[in-house]
Amino acid sequence: MRSFFKFIFLICCCVTFLYSQQNSGLAEEFSKLEDHLRNPKLTEEQKKKNFESNMVSSVRSTLSKRFANPKKELKELKFQDLQSERREGTNTFYVKYKNYYFQYLFPVDPETYVTSPSEEIVLEKPEGLDLGSNAHKEEKKN
Repeated sequence: MRSFFKFIFLICCCVTFLYSQQNSGLAEEFSKLEDHLRNPKLTEEQKKKNFESNMVSSVRSTLSKRFANPKKELKELKFQDLQSERREGTNTFYVKYKNYYFQYLFPVDPETYVTSPSEEIVLEKPEGLDLGSNAHKEEKKN
């Protein structure tokens, strides 16, 4: 009886050893796939397409909360209608569309990944406001 348990134990050890060797290839394959997905190698054209898509969908999503009929109002929205600027060294973007100004913070690079902003700030410029003038600054008293 004792030798029977030893035999069973030996077989279990062999099966475990063989099974773990077969899975080591799977773990390596998983790591390679994960690395490929986290560090995609994109062409400049793909980066541009991702960026444009991310900006348009972000503006569309943000403004859809402000309009009564967003499908109608944002139907013709194109990337060419937007002005955008990136704060150097960050994933923070400033975007202008008509009289709306947006600040978007993306969790990852929007040129590399299809993503949505993690933070957004929207400002609407009032009609007739001249941002170049000093009308809003306080005058100094002598």
